[in-house]
Amino acid sequence: MAATLTTQAVFDAFLGEYAEFKSFFHGHSFTGNQLGAAASLASLELLQSAASARARAELQQNLHDELQTLWRLPAVGDIRQVGLVAGIELVKNWRTRQPIALRERAGFRVCEAMAKRGVLTRPVGNVIVLIPPYCTTKGQLHQMVAALAESVASEF
Repeated sequence: MAATLTTQAVFDAFLGEYAEFKSFFHGHSFTGNQLGAAASLASLELLQSAASARARAELQQNLHDELQTLWRLPAVGDIRQVGLVAGIELVKNWRTRQPIALRERAGFRVCEAMAKRGVLTRPVGNVIVLIPPYCTTKGQLHQMVAALAESVASEF
């Protein structure tokens, strides 16, 4: 499922009579697909179930617990988490939280090292972003955070 959101001014620029051949031709491959709509509705029903909410809460707590192990690393200046979205900020000095110059590409280097350990993610500057999917197991969370810890240790 997909949607295109825009301002009224952009929408109006594509609005016209059929003969004017005005249209926003760049759409999504499966827009309006009946099977995709049925699968989306089933996914939403599953996502809104009490069992799914409990599983996400448990996964969120497991991620929080795993992330606490990163505080032992001198290059970790902050760990931020909301739900299953986490950002681990890399710094030169954890006591002062002195930032690493962006030109050093610390986040990029750590993510490359993580990829070699089987975990794909991306940095936002010097912040390593972890967003595990809802189907992640406790063991996979451990592997993800362990790969991050090893990668940070190898780069600093």
